Amino acid sequence: MKKSNFLVSVFFLTVLAVFTSCEKSEALSEETPEELGQAEIFDEIEANLDKTTSSSKSISDVKVYRYYQGGSATVHTYRTQSGSGIAYGSYEGVAFTTPVSFSSTGYDTSKYNVLYFLIHPNYQDFVMTTSATEFWNLRRSGWSNVTRNYVLIAKGAGSGLSKLYRFYGNQNSDHLFTKSYSEGINAGYTYEGVVGYVK
Repeated sequence: MKKSNFLVSVFFLTVLAVFTSCEKSEALSEETPEELGQAEIFDEIEANLDKTTSSSKSISDVKVYRYYQGGSATVHTYRTQSGSGIAYGSYEGVAFTTPVSFSSTGYDTSKYNVLYFLIHPNYQDFVMTTSATEFWNLRRSGWSNVTRNYVLIAKGAGSGLSKLYRFYGNQNSDHLFTKSYSEGINAGYTYEGVVGYVK
């Protein structure tokens, strides 16, 4: 009887130790689900990154060009000088200027977010986002990641920086990114918020 009680006690202590160690290892993880998702996005960006591109500076400013396809499949698309995004439709000009890094560790994370570029599978919409959650939700819905390097966007206002507004056109499922709030409102688009700060 004493032997069986002893074995039962050892069994319960072992089970308790396993559960306790699992809880501790989970508690020690400092990464949030958003950060874990961002690490996987960085792997995708690394896979897309043009390895022949080199820069003497870890960060350099690039222009982001805007394109527009009208008609029944209205869509705005955006492409950087360094290759992120996609150019679909007619060239409309420079939408904004923002820094780009060719390394996931080459920028100050307290100052910048990474701006991800995604295109709808049927080219019906284009999204720029800083949210890993939105990135993965769109990827699961079949959107393509067209981010080719680490396009950065300032988290806060600074000298010479303007807000980058995000709008959505319900009628044609089109996102518009602009430094002009009135442009989005006058086009009849719904205001969705500020993505970050750009030149």
